[in-house]
Amino acid sequence: SRKISEIKIGDEQVRLVGLVVDKRETEFVLDDGSGRLTVVFDDPAVVEGVEIGSRIRVFGTPLNVAGAHELQAEIVQNMKGLDLELYDEVRREVKKLEKELEEGG
Repeated sequence: SRKISEIKIGDEQVRLVGLVVDKRETEFVLDDGSGRLTVVFDDPAVVEGVEIGSRIRVFGTPLNVAGAHELQAEIVQNMKGLDLELYDEVRREVKKLEKELEEGG
């Protein structure tokens, strides 16, 4: 999972976790604490059940439209009830475990 501040144009596909802080018909704004990003989508069904204040995970492709950073959403998952701090902790543990496995335990 990336942080919004780490996204670069030319990234193939990124995964972000954050909070929806604004929502319109074909886009919403995601805030992950490191920055904000406009996420655009073609199919409203992609964001069904997603409201302002929803904590979500987005899989998408970064776009560079007129100098503004946007993400074309492919998958949006509502992470209702997921604690971001807990998520970070779990992610750190998983990385540690993967590293130990790579090094042969």
